[in-house]
Formats: sequence, C-alpha cells, structure tokens
Amino acid sequence: MTRSPNIEITVTKADIDMRGGVPASVAARLREAIISGEIPAGTLLRQEEISQLFRVGRPPVREALTLLDAEGLVISRPRRGFAVAPLDPNDVEEIFDIRMLLEERAAHFAAQRRTLEDVNVMEKLIHTMEQSKISSSDEAIAFSLVNREFHDLIHRVSGRPVTASVMLGLRNKVERYIRLGGLIAGNLEQVNRDHRMIFEAFRDADAERMAVLCREHIRSTGKRLVAALNASQGREPKLIP
Repeated sequence: MTRSPNIEITVTKADIDMRGGVPASVAARLREAIISGEIPAGTLLRQEEISQLFRVGRPPVREALTLLDAEGLVISRPRRGFAVAPLDPNDVEEIFDIRMLLEERAAHFAAQRRTLEDVNVMEKLIHTMEQSKISSSDEAIAFSLVNREFHDLIHRVSGRPVTASVMLGLRNKVERYIRLGGLIAGNLEQVNRDHRMIFEAFRDADAERMAVLCREHIRSTGKRLVAALNASQGREPKLIP
C-alpha cells in the first residue's frame, strides 16, 4: 500500500489488475478517486508522482491520463501536464439536457424488456435507499453507489449498450459534485419518492410513464446541481458536515 504526499489517495496491489492492463487499472483507480472527491478539481496530476504511487512506469501512466482526458475527467495543460477538470455550470446544464433525452429512451425500453428478476433487484435497491440516512459524506457516498446501481440497472435492462456507455461517461463528469455537494442529503425524500415512482412504473411495465418519470428525475437533479454550482461561485461544493 502506497500514498502520495500531494495526491492523497491510497493504492493497493488489488488496484493494479495486470489482466486488464496497467493503463486501464491506473485509470480506474484515478477515475474513482476523482468521482469520489479524493482528488479535487484543479489538482495537478504529475506523471512522475503517479508513477511512484502506483509503482509502474510513466508510459502506462501517460496512457491512463489520456484515457481520462478523453472522458472529460482531466484536462491537458500546455507545459503543465494534466489536471482534474473543473466543472462549469453551463457544461452541467448541457450534460443534463443530453442525459434527459437518453435516460428517457433507456427507461422506455427497460420497462418493455424487464424480467421478474430485474424487478426484484430494483426493489431491493429501492429498499436500501429508503432505509438510508445521510448525516456524513461517507453516508452520502454510500447512498450514491446504490443510486448508481439503480440507474445502471435501467441502462443494462434497456438493451442499448451504446446509449448506456454514453450515459456512463456523462454521469462520471458530474457525479463527484452530486456525491459531495449535499444535493442528496438535502433532497433525500424527493430522491426516494422519484425512485419509488420509477420502480412502480418499471414493475408494471408502463414504458410511457417510466420514460416521463426518468426524464423529470434527471431534469430536477440537474437543476439543483446547476443552482448549487452557481451559488458556490466557482468553488467546490462543501462536504456534508
């Protein structure tokens, strides 16, 4: 297990899966650290430092950072290397506009294709979220992981892998702010109410209703996030106390 004095994340042997390739493994750990907020927006990602942290050569680190650059999670700065990408409220608004359209279509197909097993899996996720209490950043992150499973289930059942891949990339760009910005904690009842109604439409195979509910759920989440970013005046949203 190693740590870096500047990039405050822990890396274990399990984080480097040689079967998946070193660049992919490095990218996966950095991606999760960025999404979780372990590495804040604006942090410089020095290749030498990351190489020492993961105990790998610089070429796979450079390849990993290039992958994250393509995903929009990091940006390349001339003569300064890579840094964690900031998030502009205008970008967030555009991302959620796109997500509304894609989530609506995915939900429509998911309701038509779902099996009884899919319904049972979603019901368990709903139960877990409804039993959740959020009074710390760790609890907010735990809730977000279940929320991620909920939406992943819809995407998977929709049978539209290209759409699911696009939505994953869009969600990764904004999830760090949803996790750490207090949006879930301040709106937990509304989020759970939205999810419960989406589940009921999914259970009843009501494709039209589920599509509308998912679209509105994404729209309201995006609206709250844009408002939070504007209120922060360009600063990272604070961690939940």
